[in-house]
Amino acid sequence: MSRVLAVLLLALGLVACGQSSGVAIDHAEFRPPLGSSGIGVAYLSLRSPKADRIVAVSSSEADAVEIHESVTHDGQVSMRRLETVQLPANTDVVFKPEGLHLMVFSPKQIAAESTFPITFQFESGLKETVPFRKVEFGAEPHN
Repeated sequence: MSRVLAVLLLALGLVACGQSSGVAIDHAEFRPPLGSSGIGVAYLSLRSPKADRIVAVSSSEADAVEIHESVTHDGQVSMRRLETVQLPANTDVVFKPEGLHLMVFSPKQIAAESTFPITFQFESGLKETVPFRKVEFGAEPHN
């Protein structure tokens, strides 16, 4: 009986902490578009206790969200769109400048102290909406 109670308390604790999916998310930052570009960018780090894959990203507050990766070839930096991103078990996957990042197309305006929601769909069937903290361009990212 006490073992069942311990499992229930652990499950309740995980839900209360926002960790029900098991995917740990840190440093979720959204940078709104500069000028009239209409394209923002988002960074974060994810860590899954089991192997999984991000298969889609979206936001109710933008026309589209895409996963991109910066690539350097012969001294030239370019971006390529990725359809999925592997999440190896117990390994940090970091979205940061000059690496993996999220491109946010035509995001709606948000107040300075508000968060920007981006939803991740995982191959395992999990769906997680992450509140990204608004950070202005020029500020150093936490990643």
